[in-house]
Amino acid sequence: MNAVWTLVRKRLEMLLQELALGYAWIALVPSWRAGLLLVPVTFFMPVAGAVGLLGALSAWGAAQLAGADSAERPVSVFNGLLCGLLVAHAWHGGLSLAVLGVLCGVLCGWLSVVMGRLSGALLRLPVLSLPFSLVAMFCSAAAGSLSTLQPNDYHAPVALFGGDVDVFLSAFGNLYIASSPVAGAWVVIVLLVCSRYYLLLALLGYGAAALCLGTLGAAPEHLIDTAWDSNAILTALLVGGLFATPSIVTAALAMLGAVFAAWMSLALGRVLNFAHLAGYSSPFVFAAWLMLYACVRNARISGLFNADTPDLPQTSLERNRVARSRIGSPGSVGLSLPCRGAWTVSQGFSGEHTHRGLWCHALDFVVLKDGKSFTNSGNRVEDFFCYGLPVISPVYGQVWYVVNHVPDNAPGTLNAVENWGNCVVIRLAGGKFVLLAHLKPDSAAVHPGTWVKPGDLLGLCGNSGRSPQPHIHLHVQTAADLGSPTAPFHLMSVMVSESDKAARYHLATVPGQGVLLMPAIEGDVRPLYLLAGRGLRYQVTEGIHPALPWSIHCEVDAMGRMALVSSQGARCLVESTWAVFACYERNTVCDRYFDLWLLACGYTPASTQVDLWQDGCVPARLFAQTSAHIWTWLLWPWAAFASSRFERTWDVHAQSWMQKGIHTQHCSGMAVQTSAAMAAQMGCIQVRAQTGGLEAVFQATHSFQRADLGIPAWEVTLNTPCMAAAQQPTGLTF
Repeated sequence: MNAVWTLVRKRLEMLLQELALGYAWIALVPSWRAGLLLVPVTFFMPVAGAVGLLGALSAWGAAQLAGADSAERPVSVFNGLLCGLLVAHAWHGGLSLAVLGVLCGVLCGWLSVVMGRLSGALLRLPVLSLPFSLVAMFCSAAAGSLSTLQPNDYHAPVALFGGDVDVFLSAFGNLYIASSPVAGAWVVIVLLVCSRYYLLLALLGYGAAALCLGTLGAAPEHLIDTAWDSNAILTALLVGGLFATPSIVTAALAMLGAVFAAWMSLALGRVLNFAHLAGYSSPFVFAAWLMLYACVRNARISGLFNADTPDLPQTSLERNRVARSRIGSPGSVGLSLPCRGAWTVSQGFSGEHTHRGLWCHALDFVVLKDGKSFTNSGNRVEDFFCYGLPVISPVYGQVWYVVNHVPDNAPGTLNAVENWGNCVVIRLAGGKFVLLAHLKPDSAAVHPGTWVKPGDLLGLCGNSGRSPQPHIHLHVQTAADLGSPTAPFHLMSVMVSESDKAARYHLATVPGQGVLLMPAIEGDVRPLYLLAGRGLRYQVTEGIHPALPWSIHCEVDAMGRMALVSSQGARCLVESTWAVFACYERNTVCDRYFDLWLLACGYTPASTQVDLWQDGCVPARLFAQTSAHIWTWLLWPWAAFASSRFERTWDVHAQSWMQKGIHTQHCSGMAVQTSAAMAAQMGCIQVRAQTGGLEAVFQATHSFQRADLGIPAWEVTLNTPCMAAAQQPTGLTF
């Protein structure tokens, strides 16, 4: 009986959360808690609220019947809810009204699933509220033939502030088919709580659309029934906020999308008026599709959009900046150096010689000694320091194409017929290709079909093809054919020296001409070894309080990505490569121990050569203080991030790496000091975090493996000499 009740309770909780999320999606807020706050807006007219809820429930049931998943059902809910609200605001008719609300809800639910899958497959874009617009048109067209339905009389809404302010607020109320400044004010308050950037986008979109229509001389009487303002606001919120990272570029695109939505509202209003119909939210859908389709497929700005993971602007900004800092710019491919030792970039991106136009994303490498690339007279290729040196794979991938027969050029001459000379093309998992060109003839050490990893020998540096002196050419291209357009990439885990300065570690860099590069030495400094189900248990002590158990383990998410999950349900994504252990995309589940662990360990270069590094993209909310969240909300985005400075040394007594960090949020003055002890093959065995007068100490006690099908669970007690040494005070100041 208890099991049945537990199952029923979980199903009810799922239903309520998805219903609430449907209410929130109307205002483009991806939060079921915000949806609960927005439910009262629909009940300003109780009958409308009831019929709207009936439509939402009917749509949810229809979507469930159509096999919709947890992402599709809330979309069906908000389309059904809108139809129910529209029906109740437009007509009255007792039982007939309820029946019509149910019919519209069911149709909306099925259309949302079918059209959503079609738009996702064909356009890779969400269906949004297009099902509502279509069903609303059908319903309006059929209503004249339904004798039990009578049109509702129009009642002017109660004024709130008067003038243009009420007009602006009414546009928000109209999102919920309640053209009232009071209802709109309620929606604005909820948006302010969730994201003040949303309100800024709404003002920009509304202002741009109003200015454009006014400049074009749009007749006011033709705009009355078009909902141009609501469509413009929704488009601005979606294009510039929900599906984009906040920036000047995305804000400008949001304004442009709002103008298109308003213009389409006017045009569709005039066309549909002949059939006594309205466009409802279809201008918003078409304008949003137009903008997103164009922007997501533009390589230069696609990294600013998150069509697959829509979220609030502050979350998207954090995700983008942290990912950019941890794993490189979105859309850019991370490569290791294709050579060993110290090499100098002779030509960088958009170089003055050959890296132009479609082939601008490329790097050339040579070896210099005392400013020269050769010895003796330089008349022979053998005089050049880099000639004959190993060229190694910069990626994991499969060799796709090999050229091995082109002879070397004499220094100063080139082969303009076979531009790339001897080369190796490697196919990456994402469909792009890496080209390494100008190799020595007959030196290729691989053949098509060979699987390679970073560091594997590909061939020797030569002077074949369009190459006046021996060098290595490296680029990423969009197709397998030689000469295909290049794509952005960056180098990972390198030591960089500029203008005779000491070499500094860079996790991700795009070097310019004249920069000296060396690969960072690979190491085994990792806070946690990423194996599905593997984890560490800690005892956490704060001051005089008794120790509390806490654990962290690794899981694989639905998209095949590795994620760290705490015993309290907090999670983040993680990458662990030869270069770095990097965490990003922290979820919103509250777990201050997880936040402190991420501050100490969430950005750890793997190379043992690295002793100092910095990070300017630490989310300030990881500070695990109430005041941190208040400052982040008040001063977003300036207080949304903190800067970190790390120092790492080898502790002989503890036989582990000691990684100290100071994390500072300059706007608020908040600071956290951390120290982590990392032992080889075990991970982070101890963390100390100090903020204000409080100190938390995490002591690892067990390593464990969670059970899976065919994999038994196990747990091992950690009790080694390095553990005992790690229990000694480490000190938290540099």
